Amino acid sequence: MTKKSNTLPIGYRLHHYRIEAVLGAGGFGITYKAVHEALRSRAAIKEYFPVEWSYRDRDDINVVANTQGALPTSEAGEEACYTWGLERFLNEARVLAQVNHPGVVRVRDFFEANGTAYIVMDYEDGEPLSQVLQREKLLPEERIRRLLGDVLPALEAVHALGYLHRDLKPANLYCRSDGRTILIDFGAARQALSQRSKNITSVFTVGYSPIEQYLVESKGYGPWTDVYALGAVLYQCATGKQPVEAPARVLDDPLKPAVEAAAGRYSPALLRLIDRAMAIRPEKRFQSIAQMRAALDAPPPGDDERTVKLELPLRQDVHRGGEKPRPAGVEPVQERQPEPPGTPEKPWWLDWRWGAGLLVLAAVVAGIAIIPSSPPPAPPVEPVVTEPPTVAPIKPPASGPPANPQAGQSYADPVAGMEFVWVRAGCFTMGSPETEKDRSANEAPHQVCPPGFWLGKYEVTNAQYQRFDGDHDSGGYESHGLNGPDQPVVRVSWQDAVAYADWLSGKTGLRFRLPTEAEWEYAARAGQTHSRYWGDDPDQACRYANIYDETARRVKPFNWANYPCEDGQAVAAPVGRYAANAFGLYDMLGNVAEWTCSEYDSAYSGGETRCADRNAATGSRRVQRGGSWSTYPGLVRFAYRFSVVPEFRNFDLGFRLALEP
Repeated sequence: MTKKSNTLPIGYRLHHYRIEAVLGAGGFGITYKAVHEALRSRAAIKEYFPVEWSYRDRDDINVVANTQGALPTSEAGEEACYTWGLERFLNEARVLAQVNHPGVVRVRDFFEANGTAYIVMDYEDGEPLSQVLQREKLLPEERIRRLLGDVLPALEAVHALGYLHRDLKPANLYCRSDGRTILIDFGAARQALSQRSKNITSVFTVGYSPIEQYLVESKGYGPWTDVYALGAVLYQCATGKQPVEAPARVLDDPLKPAVEAAAGRYSPALLRLIDRAMAIRPEKRFQSIAQMRAALDAPPPGDDERTVKLELPLRQDVHRGGEKPRPAGVEPVQERQPEPPGTPEKPWWLDWRWGAGLLVLAAVVAGIAIIPSSPPPAPPVEPVVTEPPTVAPIKPPASGPPANPQAGQSYADPVAGMEFVWVRAGCFTMGSPETEKDRSANEAPHQVCPPGFWLGKYEVTNAQYQRFDGDHDSGGYESHGLNGPDQPVVRVSWQDAVAYADWLSGKTGLRFRLPTEAEWEYAARAGQTHSRYWGDDPDQACRYANIYDETARRVKPFNWANYPCEDGQAVAAPVGRYAANAFGLYDMLGNVAEWTCSEYDSAYSGGETRCADRNAATGSRRVQRGGSWSTYPGLVRFAYRFSVVPEFRNFDLGFRLALEP
């Protein structure tokens, strides 16, 4: 065995486990990587070791309370500080063991030994979000929304047990190798110890903790406490900058709102969500995770249409009725009670707890001032719309599409330089069953019957698009080019794609457009009811699609698992390189994601069967389908939907055209 620092020796046997490495250490405890000697399974083991109250004995094993740790926790003669903290550490383990959610690190066991206590958790391959942000600085919106799809339901499950995380920050959001994000290292026990000693690992984390966590007493905590911290994490993901600490925002808030700091890179709905989550005053934030989820895709202020739900997997069965039993010692999540009608709202500065808290902050912010009720409004982001050239329509050529096409019949348009396939009318179940792996909550199965239509056999290529816009540049990714004439055109917005269809319609006298969301899924499935062409056999994926495989992984290792096959393409492939589906269409899954003409409708209330009004109010969203060569494999499915603003452009987003009969 080897000894390192103040930790257990490497190689030490702890119950059924052997210590292999030290994963991290702080003022509150030490985390080890270990292996179960009989099962050969790996685990992460957290040891209670408050540095101010304890030390490692001469045998390098046992933990002993020091003089200060042996003192009572108060003048009233309560139990010794070390013992008091140990009980709260074990209580945290008991609570976490009750949380059975895939987005929360699983507690396998906990026990007392060596004069201290240990929590045994699943060991996960991956890295903390803090390392990802240190390397990549910014995350694209799709990854931020995928992160929220994991974290929001996990937090909701924790809150449903009457528990708060209280230490959300990038270091405590763990990005697993399969692309999922989980919550780790809860701060409840550390919070309790911090009330007894300010030298224990801080009660707050600078930049991520809300103002109420700077108060001496833990009053006024609730779901909104975790909401602020999550908003701060999202702010860093979108701006590349860690937010300033909450006390520095009290007098004259220097933090630039996300709607200004990241305008143009992300949807306004996401940026508004970040700003509201980070409101200084707790009552101005989302009061629950459910509110935050609902706001993620909500229409802009003033639009009284439906409230859009989060499109990634959400927990739907959280119990809301009645108060659940809570383990002893766990501070319950507080619910804000509305004021009776006609009762004037009590100014926040008259609450004695806030007054006491601000006195504690005197060293940070001199004087007392009213916290601004909200950040200044950001100027509206005007979409950049590409206007099509004015071309007088001409009559359809005599060699136009056949009048009575048969299923699977092809038509090559000489002006467009494209080949189209006739997709016969039919009915199918759109969406996914609840049993489908990686499904999202916005994929409710329902029957749809599209009429017959022509659909491009391939995605629109650079060569075809450059006849419309000769200056367009699809660019590249890393050192790989995306401008090949037969590669699909990318970095085009929804407006760009619509303008191209209009231009082509004017040149030919035919009616080109983007496919509706329902048409796209019907054509992609081609009669299949499985989630993909290749079913559940990942080894077959590379026959049918250019997906995130071994080839792409070697070029760009993402934080999610790849398909265990080789498709021979590191980035977007020339169109038509892989097997067609049963309708004779190529690349419907993978290669590049594809715009549809439909406005996003999370409830599937009819928007999926029609094209969006191009003059719709700013803030409406469009749907892209099919996934791409870089997408997490679980999202490359017939039913997966991803909504973005029409102005969005990306290195793996293109389109194909439909032709009306």
